Amino acid sequence: MMKHLHIIIDGMDDEPIPAFGGLHPSYFADMPALRYMREHGIVSQQKTIPPGCIPGTEAAILNILGYELQSCFGTRSWFEALGAGIHVNNNDLCLRCNLIRHDHGVITSHSGMDVSVSECMKIVKDLNEHFGSKEIEFYGTGDFRCLVILRDCVGNVTANPPHTLVGRDVSDLLISSDNPNLSEMLNGIIVDSQKVLARYPSNGISLWAPGRPIHISKKTSGAVISGVNLLKGIGRALGMTVIDVEGATGDDSTDYSAKLNAAIKGLEDFDFVLMHIEAPDEASHQKDSFKKVRILEEIDRKLLSHLLNQNINLDITVQSDHVTSSLSGQHHDWPVEVIKYKLRINEE
Repeated sequence: MMKHLHIIIDGMDDEPIPAFGGLHPSYFADMPALRYMREHGIVSQQKTIPPGCIPGTEAAILNILGYELQSCFGTRSWFEALGAGIHVNNNDLCLRCNLIRHDHGVITSHSGMDVSVSECMKIVKDLNEHFGSKEIEFYGTGDFRCLVILRDCVGNVTANPPHTLVGRDVSDLLISSDNPNLSEMLNGIIVDSQKVLARYPSNGISLWAPGRPIHISKKTSGAVISGVNLLKGIGRALGMTVIDVEGATGDDSTDYSAKLNAAIKGLEDFDFVLMHIEAPDEASHQKDSFKKVRILEEIDRKLLSHLLNQNINLDITVQSDHVTSSLSGQHHDWPVEVIKYKLRINEE
């Protein structure tokens, strides 16, 4: 069986950018390795977001891997908890807890202000001291992507993703629920956290992406490499092996060389390796098209070009999971480009 490396460059696909002469960032960027794979491989389009599903990584990845999803599928935060090694019972409810920034009542950042590991843990400690109990637990994951576990929780939650709220009033952070007591408690925490966290650059929280444990009977053989817990959790839920890589940070400081080396080594043991790269998506949410281009060029220079220099037999797929506009900062369910390239041993 031919080995296969599937590279998901999160949010790489975009829309035409006026500043780039109407080109998409991945075409405007200087990416000779990706361009070579386009020219010498097979290029197609794939609609990765099933009808009725909110455009997001969890729905896209599962669909890419061949899983049929129900309409409005969503259990993102449970995948993240699984990826972080947090135990979640069947009656528990998980929520993503973004550390955010607001100024003068307006949300200015969905991802805090470059939250360090130490600052993340201090913030989570403060949140647990003020709001934690046997029923509600805050967990830090080392960056702005924290989690909340509500034990034996009755009720469902509806909330807006914080990356859709930048520039809007902090009141838009409030959630709704079919359990009035639950919405009252969570909204009280959202409001009061702004006082508790006032001394930090990341001075508020956003609770969203509710999820409960699910069982996936069909398994996928292989390994997953990612710097974010969402992909690690999806991998574990599907029975895949998670390869932890030192320096894989889930942002634009990630060590692309280390990820590539881990993938090549992983392919010695597995026929299929899924590699996920997060940084372009975050640049899009920041509405920074030029930063996105710089990140894509770095990925091409530090990862894709070195991959093409490997003297191995390998089927390669490179694609985005979904479209993320660097103009609006939003996800879209538009089709994405899929590039398939066959790397073969040079016998000369």
